[in-house]
Amino acid sequence: MSVRHDTTGAGDCCCGVLAQALAGGRDLSAAVGYAVTAAAPATTGSGARGGLPDDDAVQALLPQVPGAVPSD
Repeated sequence: MSVRHDTTGAGDCCCGVLAQALAGGRDLSAAVGYAVTAAAPATTGSGARGGLPDDDAVQALLPQVPGAVPSD
């Protein structure tokens, strides 16, 4: 993963991707995992759009992301 440069837009990326993933039929756990995976590289560019990943970039990062920890 690249070094963080600018967190502007990472939260918006996470929320937007979460909404899209849920609307697309993913369950909550999978949708959250996908959203936070998309938000991480969003911090590597400048400004709100500089580091936004496309789906291919998110798919490539997903295998490196640990699974969610079940809550009791």
